[in-house]
Amino acid sequence: MKKSLIAVVLLALLAAACNLPGNGGTSTQESPNAVFTQAAQTVAAELTRVALLASPTSNVPVVPTSTFTPNPTDTPTPTNSTVYTPTNSTVYTPTNMSIPCNLATFNPATIDFTVPDNTLMAPNQVFSKTWRIRNAGTCSWNSSYLLLFDHGDGMGITSGYTQPLTGIVNPGQEVDLTVNLKAPAASGTYTGYWRLRDPGGVVFGITPAGGTFVVIIKVTAPPTTITLNPLAVESGTISSDEGPWPDFTAGESDADITRTCEAFLSYDITGIPANATITEVKFDFKDYTTTGNPFGLGVLNAYATNYGPTLEPGDFVAGFPPGNIADWGSAGALNIIEASPELKTNLQSKLGTPRLQLRLQFAESNGDAVKDRITFTNPRLIVMYTTP
Repeated sequence: MKKSLIAVVLLALLAAACNLPGNGGTSTQESPNAVFTQAAQTVAAELTRVALLASPTSNVPVVPTSTFTPNPTDTPTPTNSTVYTPTNSTVYTPTNMSIPCNLATFNPATIDFTVPDNTLMAPNQVFSKTWRIRNAGTCSWNSSYLLLFDHGDGMGITSGYTQPLTGIVNPGQEVDLTVNLKAPAASGTYTGYWRLRDPGGVVFGITPAGGTFVVIIKVTAPPTTITLNPLAVESGTISSDEGPWPDFTAGESDADITRTCEAFLSYDITGIPANATITEVKFDFKDYTTTGNPFGLGVLNAYATNYGPTLEPGDFVAGFPPGNIADWGSAGALNIIEASPELKTNLQSKLGTPRLQLRLQFAESNGDAVKDRITFTNPRLIVMYTTP
């Protein structure tokens, strides 16, 4: 670049020199100072032209710097007069959106005014489902608006069923929409979907919920309740070396009050379906008689056992082993018909087999030479179960 500039200067000086007075020059005489001034101006002009060509911004216009300071009161105001200022200091100006004529919204906490989703129902149970929704559109609803069954499980309602709204529901107001339904006879989960329809036949739903009002119920058959009585031919009393006797006695034996006897109970459970779910089992042992003070021997325990179809003296269990599924500490406790979670679990595990068998026993004899025992007349079990 420096060499180019030097060349330009030399050429300019030479051009200027050609105009100096001398042989072959013009007859007009100029002073030396005027000639050199002209040469200097020529060189300056050429240097300026070359600098502009070399500059990469030579074609960009120069914008003068403004010294105007705007008045703070000149800040424009949004036309909708609404400015949202969240905590992050960002200012949002909402876009005006047109609200449709028909629009329904809801409060999640109150839409299911009755019968929340997955409510349990008995087969063929009649019920009323009510949704509470809000008219969020610009048009009022009247009796020309219809509640329409859209699809799914009708629950007593046929396809295309409609029901007019009652009264006037203005924009912004809430309304309760109610339909009378009936649970199906079979067990299972059932879901029905509903919408609204305006006088022009336009169907619209609820926003935001997929456009439909929903009713969901679960139908379960009521539990079956049966009473199990001990089988006389398989139940009875056994002492350590004698028996069986046909009663159901636990405590000190008749033959020797220093020994104890145990009651064995066998129940036929073939009437309970193998695929049943046991929901509850209760002891009904309140029908009994006592001799002496049987609970002076300690706690009466019940054990799950499996001695088979024939009761023999060898089924007697000495001592007071662990693993009991129920116990009673007094005669008063036997008067309470009480559910046993442990017996429920045990019976559930026995389904598909013919028998549930139990053993009742106290601890060893207390040796007081007094006959202490309890005899049950009909120790029953009350069983509740459901089937798929």
